[in-house]
Amino acid sequence: MTRRPTVSAIYIVKNEEEFLPFSLRSIQGVVDEIIIVDNGSTDHTVEIARRFPRVQLLFSAVQDDYSALRNLGLRQARGDWLLPMMDADCVFYDDINEAFPRLLANPDADAYLFWYYHLLGDYFHVQNQSDHDPTYQRIMLVRNRPGLHWVGVVHEHLEGIGPNVLDAGLHYVHYGYVKPQRHIWERWVKYARLQGRPGVFDHLDPDHILDGCPVQPFRRQHPEVIREYVRQKTGRLD
Repeated sequence: MTRRPTVSAIYIVKNEEEFLPFSLRSIQGVVDEIIIVDNGSTDHTVEIARRFPRVQLLFSAVQDDYSALRNLGLRQARGDWLLPMMDADCVFYDDINEAFPRLLANPDADAYLFWYYHLLGDYFHVQNQSDHDPTYQRIMLVRNRPGLHWVGVVHEHLEGIGPNVLDAGLHYVHYGYVKPQRHIWERWVKYARLQGRPGVFDHLDPDHILDGCPVQPFRRQHPEVIREYVRQKTGRLD
């Protein structure tokens, strides 16, 4: 009998209590282990992570090197396939459960491209121009092979991926930009500092950095695991 390919998901997190439980629930049916590298959370992130099965928690004091954090998780992964770039604010649709057995069984695939909806400002608007806007695509599922490693202090990327990258035809929703704008501004400031561009965002009003950004209505429903939370937060689902 052919052994089923195994999957490891790898997260790096810090103070991600709001969306982490929904992200974890959305992949529970397709992963065999979940490695979460915590970078000094002071909220309930660690407590939430420990409630989920198959979670391995790692702790790192590294503050200024995102590749170092991701490589820490990568070194622990034992799956035949990896979800190596999971973020706590990414939530998948249920069709991931039906699609994964087919994707993993393809001997010609080295990695799969996923599409995502980039919410901006609230739960009902996106920056995407279409369901397959080329700006919002990412390699998310990767065959585990020697030589995989992350490079780049910030806006890191994974090297060593095999050449055959296919379209998985799957979508997820990115919720990070529905958080308060000051939170997003603080993230931008940190990224700029790590890129050697300190002060580049100092002239912006931290509470209005997204005002005026072009957006489109989000025409899809939210993933099943988070719909009730969105309804509670906003009083609506569409």
